[in-house]
Amino acid sequence: MRKQQEETRGAHALRRHPTPKRMPNRIYGRIHGTTVRIGRLAASVLAIASTGTVAAEDAAPGNLDEISVTAIRSEDRALQPAHTLSEQDIERRLPTDFNEVFRAVMGVGIRTNSRGEAVLRLRGSEERQSQIFIDGAPISVPWDGRADLSLFPASFIRNVSIIKSAAPIEYGANAVLGVVDISTFERSDVFKLNARSEMGNHGSYLMEGEVFVPVGGVDLQLGVNHFSRDAISVADGAPIPFDPQTGDGRTNTDLESTSFFAAAALEREWGSFRISAMDIDADKGIAAAAHIDPAEGSPRFWRYPDWHMTQLSLAGDIALSETTDLRMNAWHQRFEQKIVSYDDITYSTAEEQQDDRDRTYGGRLVLSQDWQALTTRLVTSLQESTHTQFETDLIADTSTEPEQFRQRLISIGGEVDIPLSNTVKSSLSLAYDRASTPLTGGRPVQPAISNWAAGGALEWQASNELTITTTLGQRTRFPTMRELYGNALGRFLLNPDLKPETALVGDLTFAWTPAALPLELTLTPWFTRIDDTLSQRNVTIDGVSRRQRYNLEGSRGYGIEMGANWQASSTITLEANAFWQDLKADRPAGGTRPVLYQRPKGQLLLAANYSFANGGNIRAEMNHLGHAFDENEDGTVARLDGSTEFNVKFYMPVKVTTYGIWQIYGAVNNITDTVVPPQLGLPDAGRAFKLGIRLVSD
Repeated sequence: MRKQQEETRGAHALRRHPTPKRMPNRIYGRIHGTTVRIGRLAASVLAIASTGTVAAEDAAPGNLDEISVTAIRSEDRALQPAHTLSEQDIERRLPTDFNEVFRAVMGVGIRTNSRGEAVLRLRGSEERQSQIFIDGAPISVPWDGRADLSLFPASFIRNVSIIKSAAPIEYGANAVLGVVDISTFERSDVFKLNARSEMGNHGSYLMEGEVFVPVGGVDLQLGVNHFSRDAISVADGAPIPFDPQTGDGRTNTDLESTSFFAAAALEREWGSFRISAMDIDADKGIAAAAHIDPAEGSPRFWRYPDWHMTQLSLAGDIALSETTDLRMNAWHQRFEQKIVSYDDITYSTAEEQQDDRDRTYGGRLVLSQDWQALTTRLVTSLQESTHTQFETDLIADTSTEPEQFRQRLISIGGEVDIPLSNTVKSSLSLAYDRASTPLTGGRPVQPAISNWAAGGALEWQASNELTITTTLGQRTRFPTMRELYGNALGRFLLNPDLKPETALVGDLTFAWTPAALPLELTLTPWFTRIDDTLSQRNVTIDGVSRRQRYNLEGSRGYGIEMGANWQASSTITLEANAFWQDLKADRPAGGTRPVLYQRPKGQLLLAANYSFANGGNIRAEMNHLGHAFDENEDGTVARLDGSTEFNVKFYMPVKVTTYGIWQIYGAVNNITDTVVPPQLGLPDAGRAFKLGIRLVSD
């Protein structure tokens, strides 16, 4: 099997030049010793997927074969091992949105916060400490530093690379505890059509279509997606005693969204360019924290009647010479939303409205030079975002004057790759990051903040079967504009003394692929040390309790990840992933140790995939989440019990046509209707099902 796998990879490695001693960075990535053209990796993955048993092994979630869009692995570059999801991995999960793509991935946590946003956490990090990129551009709204993954359709994704440690310097400031790098790129010489329609419980409905059209040397992609639901299912009403739902789903969790995607790619001998556009328009309600008695506390009763994001991305890769390469990215994000606040959970009387508008421009340049004995990269990135907001008292029909905020992020750095021997390679990086807020909405002006970032990676190919990689890095996360200046319709008390978080992150990864067995094993112990950890506290002024952000003394954490993937037979693949962590805040002098909230102690995933001879697949999962802690409204600590949920998903071909294969598919998530409590008053969905039909180009 291993020999067949290497031969398959070799057959799909597209070389533009005769193989030199050292290959230009823009043309080649290194995957377990095999060079593969970066710009066509998606096509290679699809081709590998068609080889049956080889596909199941290559697509394994524990696989360290990396497909990274932003930080490209060259022949001599040592990079953090990444957890990858190929197109086949994603297909097996049958996701509707990004939220479902990342569930049950080792070391990745997803929770829906009190603002109704499905946010991602890597290795117990806060959601703002990890960044998400699509085609090299960050998708977080800079005002808040977060992205709502439940509003991004999964159909646009071709592959995902997840780095759960200090990110390479190409990702710039704020990616302190890892990144998710998503590619939408597809390569084909023929017309392709994908479409699907599905229905589920609580009135959920999805329709989408996508075409790929090669025209005159230009590759075109076009896609559209529409999704709606009436509510999110409820497993048990006990954790949400103040939600009046009566079996019809969680109150105020309806959603309707329409998305468009378009891309055009041009590839020539001198390089390549690709431009992509994504537009998402949504109307959604968010669940109130229904463990809080409205007569005693102040849960949010909010809706987002208008949530609209448009993002344009441009990526270019130019060979200036045989040894010099220039990669560039540019992006523009337009974001608008309305937040309407109501007086109670009936949502009958609207009290206040906040209108937000964000405009973001950014870019990145990476100049790589091969000096024969070593390779260097110079990286610079710049992003400027302007946030404008005003508030309206809907009862009095009065509005405030618009407030405007602006933040600039600059990162300049360099990296050098130094091969130490035929089996050992190293990479060292140094960068300078700076954040400034020239517009503060009339609040006190904050001085610019800057810090140095550094990192190193060492990779040792100990044998043909064992690879050992160690990484160490320091990164800085600057407070977002919202953390510095936002009051969330009067809920937050500002803190002008906020400082940035500084994280020291390290890990050691053992990846073993025995030649005699169809097995992959990974083991990664890791640690984090964060100074000035940002947290929240309750502050009471004149009898009114308000939230306030502040800096803890610091925090530290350590943990271990273990993954196993076994191709038990030509039709069965078994997966086992385990994750354990211990995170603690520093104890201040003379005080008690603060609790770090909503960090599950551990995670265990067991999964089995059965592939049918006709191309169908059935997947069964068990996902266990360990206990965590959260904060009650009165500031006391509450324990969140662990949970175990079971999921079953399948797809089966029913007809072959000229354009592809028609399949029926379905999924039942959380079969046992288990309460999954990532935080107080906002449990995850209970039992949910969907059934659909789709056309997949072959």
